[in-house]
Amino acid sequence: MNVFTAVAARERRHPTALRDAGAARRWATLTVVGVLWVFAAYGAMLGWGRVAPADFGADQRFYVEVADRWLETGALYPGQLDGAYQLQLMRDNTYPPNALVLFVPFVLLPAILWWLVPAAIIGYGLWRWRPNAFGWALLALVALWPRTVGAVLFGNTDLWMAALVTAGLLWGWPAVLLAVKPTLAPLALVGVGHRSWWLMAGLAAALVVATLPLWLDYVSALRNARGLGWDYSIGSLPLVLAPALAWLLRSGPSVGRDERASEPGRLPV
Repeated sequence: MNVFTAVAARERRHPTALRDAGAARRWATLTVVGVLWVFAAYGAMLGWGRVAPADFGADQRFYVEVADRWLETGALYPGQLDGAYQLQLMRDNTYPPNALVLFVPFVLLPAILWWLVPAAIIGYGLWRWRPNAFGWALLALVALWPRTVGAVLFGNTDLWMAALVTAGLLWGWPAVLLAVKPTLAPLALVGVGHRSWWLMAGLAAALVVATLPLWLDYVSALRNARGLGWDYSIGSLPLVLAPALAWLLRSGPSVGRDERASEPGRLPV
């Protein structure tokens, strides 16, 4: 008798017991996931209580100031091109010129959309992929990560980076915009299997050529900076990679390889 026959025989002899054991495991799993998300919500509330009201959305306001100043004066790195300087956050701009694609619209758009748009994209991805219980448990741990709480409270671009990873996995082309954070630029490859990604990459390259003087200023600003750590974005990875984690642990309806290859605008992979 092989192992499969033995398992089938056991199921015939004890069907109720096996169903009860399976139900118990499911409830235990749901309980653990629920507890983790309760802790995540509690951690978010603690973080909320420790931040002064004036500091809420501070990062988002800084990005708008950078865009507004550039629109008015054409200066993207004021005071950063004349020689060595000690980098100060919320004063000095370390984002490349392509970040203006993200920052400039919010000079006019309501600030609340800075949070709502990425939240909607990430939520849609989670709805599409329906991560399994293990996936939801890991996502709860990501929500507990201090940098995740800080990104939400201050409106850091990490929110948008996570949304762009989500959108890149869903549609391809948005992943190119991950290059607005050079330390996370390799993640742009998540959408490389789509034809739309290559089109967007071509447009991004053309934009770099069109704004070459700003890119030369960017290189000078980074070269002059003191105290600029390239490891700063490591703490952002749990939040930014969370959508990829949900995709890997998805349990929702998946599209077969042949169907994916035949989708409009997608390259066979």
